[in-house]
Amino acid sequence: MSSAPTDDRFRLRSADADDAPDLARLIDIAGGGVYEFLLDGLVPGMTAAEMLVPGLAGRSGSLSYRQSGVAELDGQVIGIAHGYPTDWIRTEDHSGLPPDRVAHMGEFPETLDWGSYFLSALAVDPAHRRHGIAGRLLGWFYERARTGGFDRVTLHVWADNEPARRLYAGEGFEEIGNAAIPWHPRLPHHGGSILMRRYL
Repeated sequence: MSSAPTDDRFRLRSADADDAPDLARLIDIAGGGVYEFLLDGLVPGMTAAEMLVPGLAGRSGSLSYRQSGVAELDGQVIGIAHGYPTDWIRTEDHSGLPPDRVAHMGEFPETLDWGSYFLSALAVDPAHRRHGIAGRLLGWFYERARTGGFDRVTLHVWADNEPARRLYAGEGFEEIGNAAIPWHPRLPHHGGSILMRRYL
């Protein structure tokens, strides 16, 4: 059982390049299988999380560590929040991904709130959940969005992820759209992906 986040062993900070492996592991968890779906088999012998590390270690782009905050306990990263302006998604390059996989996710970019600040990943290690850490990370994220001049934040959550939907509803997020992403053996979610929004 972990300590509560008020413990002096706990720290919330902006990520740095050395955090890339931890960021990759937790962003992969947050995706609920989407990174395995998109990246599986593209680089033989590498997991989806391993393939995310170079981008996360870089200084530019939406995947960069510079878009993340981390929660630490005793010097170990146990949670992350990662996000950026939604409008950046318009310029993402998917040319290195299999076209059929990109097409399968096609409703996702059609179901976004342009002009918002987008939470692309929120994750806490399973052993450290239910201690308020996700809420602390969301607080970091809201402040980052406000500092950037944004009046609202948005996110996508799988419709069948009830715990996450409850967490976000409790934070004041409202469901405003649904991306009808079909079920797939490597992306086994039912009900698509729900767009949620919270004004700051």
